[in-house]
Amino acid sequence: MSQIISHRSILAMAVSLLIRLFFFFVFVFIISVDGQCRDDQKKLLLDLKSELVFNSSSYSARFLMWNERDDCCNWSGVECDNESGRVMSLLLKNQGISGGIGESSTLFRLAYLSNLDLSFNDFITGEIPNQFHRLTNLKLLYLSQSGFMGPFPSTLANLANLVILDLSSNFLTGSIPSFHKCKNLESIDLSDNNLMGSLSRFHFQGLTNLVLLDLSHNSLNGSIPHHLFALRSLGFLDLSNNQFSGQIEDFPMENQSSISWLDLSGNRIGGPIPNFFFHLQSMWGLRLSNNLFNGTFKLDKIRSLTSLSELTLSNNNLSVDTTNMSSHGYTNLERLLLSSCKMYSFPNLRNVSYLLDLDLSNNYMGGAIPNWIWEIEVMSLNLSLNHLTDFEKPYRIPHTIRTLDLHSNLFSCEFPLLSQSNQSILVSTNLFFLADNSLTGVIPTSICSISRLVVLDLSFNNLNGSIPRCLLEKSSDLTVLNIRGNNISGFIPDAMRGNCVLETFDVSDNNLGGKIPKSLENCNELAVMNVGNNNFDGNFPCMALPVSLKVLVLRGNRFHGELRCSKSWPDLQILDISSNNFSGTLNLINFSSLRGMMLQSRAHLRPTRSASDILSADNFYRDEVTITVKNVEVKLVKIWPDFTSIDLSSNRFRGEIPDAIGNLSSLYLLNLSHNSISDAIPRSLGALTELGSLDLSSNKLTGRIPEELAKLTFLSVLNLSYNHLTGLIPTGTQFQTFSADSYVGNAGLSGFPLNGSFNNPHRPGPSPSDDSEPKDEEIEWEYVFAAFGYVVGFGSIAWTLLCCRSLRERYFEKIEEVADKLFYERGRRKRYERRVRRRREEKKRREERRNGLRRHHL
Repeated sequence: MSQIISHRSILAMAVSLLIRLFFFFVFVFIISVDGQCRDDQKKLLLDLKSELVFNSSSYSARFLMWNERDDCCNWSGVECDNESGRVMSLLLKNQGISGGIGESSTLFRLAYLSNLDLSFNDFITGEIPNQFHRLTNLKLLYLSQSGFMGPFPSTLANLANLVILDLSSNFLTGSIPSFHKCKNLESIDLSDNNLMGSLSRFHFQGLTNLVLLDLSHNSLNGSIPHHLFALRSLGFLDLSNNQFSGQIEDFPMENQSSISWLDLSGNRIGGPIPNFFFHLQSMWGLRLSNNLFNGTFKLDKIRSLTSLSELTLSNNNLSVDTTNMSSHGYTNLERLLLSSCKMYSFPNLRNVSYLLDLDLSNNYMGGAIPNWIWEIEVMSLNLSLNHLTDFEKPYRIPHTIRTLDLHSNLFSCEFPLLSQSNQSILVSTNLFFLADNSLTGVIPTSICSISRLVVLDLSFNNLNGSIPRCLLEKSSDLTVLNIRGNNISGFIPDAMRGNCVLETFDVSDNNLGGKIPKSLENCNELAVMNVGNNNFDGNFPCMALPVSLKVLVLRGNRFHGELRCSKSWPDLQILDISSNNFSGTLNLINFSSLRGMMLQSRAHLRPTRSASDILSADNFYRDEVTITVKNVEVKLVKIWPDFTSIDLSSNRFRGEIPDAIGNLSSLYLLNLSHNSISDAIPRSLGALTELGSLDLSSNKLTGRIPEELAKLTFLSVLNLSYNHLTGLIPTGTQFQTFSADSYVGNAGLSGFPLNGSFNNPHRPGPSPSDDSEPKDEEIEWEYVFAAFGYVVGFGSIAWTLLCCRSLRERYFEKIEEVADKLFYERGRRKRYERRVRRRREEKKRREERRNGLRRHHL
């Protein structure tokens, strides 16, 4: 009996063990299956990979590792649902994708996708497909900065589960659809596109969860609907840089608004500033600059916004009243920008403890700068373009100040702020602007005590003396040195060290002499060098010029000799060595090495460049240079990267014009006048399709004017006068716009627009004898035949188009196609490159604000 019980117990134990093992294997099986990619999902992803056009050499191309062997849920950029193994997220940001997502793309068969990120790719010729409505589970859609073009796909407004939509920094056109079906939307970013049309109260109706709306940098117009300000959940509203107009009327706020950041700058909004703005108790950022707001605004109103951190009212038609302004109630204020606000006195900010940025420039404030302003721990202070004359004493500049801009005032004292008794008064200043005053005396050596001086602009004063040697020895920090337009004499100290970081070196319009120091070559980042209109001498300073140069100006000095130099400057875009004594032939210049003056492609100009390439010190400083057009000096106050010029005029160059100049396909200005250049004008100049100004006057050029020059459609300035040119002036639309002054002094030239007051329109021939009988004026058959040919040709085309409807339709369709291709494509690409780079910094700042906003709402 006991034996039977023993067998039963053993059997029970075995059964129990088997059951446990069964459940264990089932559990292991479930664990092993959980999170695995389904076969159908893997196939869809591999099909999508085969459709995509991408840069396989891109270091970040995630789908290069997608293969049949591995679990697709473990692929980079792919996230799956843990239970079903279905693809939920596809994160392909910045993967070098340039195409392959069309209307029939496999992407739209990933029906369970809830998060899709295709931002920072390059769909430069593609439109956003209209099939996104098939992804009904989509919650997060990021397509920003990917080069998408074409109309805004209205089907996106049918995604009912959408929470975040980011289509910023593309080329989208058309109007914005109504998002009233997307009740879950929390963030909409459509900034930096080409969207047009107006906004109505229905566009965002019912979006009770909307926290962020960014429509900035578009072409939206009309008035701003009141309902936007009344959206209860909205915290971040950016409508800046559009074409909104009209007046924002005051209205009662029925519900407490949550708006904490409001940016309406860069529009055409007029009328007084609405009072309800100052009832938005959560407001910490209010930007209204660059509009048409008018009337008188009492600055004391902002006391009601106890959380206000930033206020910008610059560049309106406002008169900001600072009288009777209390000194209390601005404890959180960090940025106050009141440029061009017709202010006559300083706002009372005595009790503000800290200001990141205070801009009171371009107003009517005169007299002395009050000494209490230095008690504020301000980092950036701009008092430029006023009528300030002195500094109220005693004063001491705070160590916190990083930017001090006092340019264009009426200071006429000796060099302020750096007296010998206060050598460390500007010890931490990085950017120091005192240009366009009447400062006298010498540049004090105490300025070298500023430990991290980055920009020093003392241009257009009455300073004399010499350049302190210690200033150039500090070039490990100094990026901009501008002492242009003073009475500085002596020579440039040969003191630049190997760690020189100078980007702009402008000592033009002084009395400096000697030679250009060789140590300047140590400045490997030097982009702008201007030593024009001084007394420098010697040969061309080849060894002193770093290869990084983009602007080189040696004009108006005593340089001489031939241009023999083994170096090249591949980024050079402005070369001005005019009004010297250079000699020799132009073939000594290696024009073929000037890649900065060549188009990278016919589609757009230099795609790797942006407006910030030459602008220094985070855009606080802008380089300027003077060029000569039609014997008139023109000041470029902003040097764009697309502007290129060569001025070799008023020297002693001889020989022929090199054909290699014709390779400089982006050249805008070419001036070779007042030299001894001979031979014929090369036909290769006809390849300079961007040329706007050509001056070859006062040389010894011979032969005919090449027909190719008549095809330069952008040419607006032409001077070929005082040479030995012969033959007929070429006919062409552009050439017919130039006056006879462009050709005067060429005895052998004939044709329009020359006439008897300048030259004989006929070829020179024997004079008729006195006793010869008068003859009828000879008929100039060449003009008769030319006119007859024009009439017959034009009449034939017009008659054919008039009588043949199908040909007429095809003809005008072709015209539209060519026009679109020439102008729209090129313009679109240029705007894209310029705008994307311009907005990166703003985008970064905006993200920081949004993160702060989200934390605030959480």
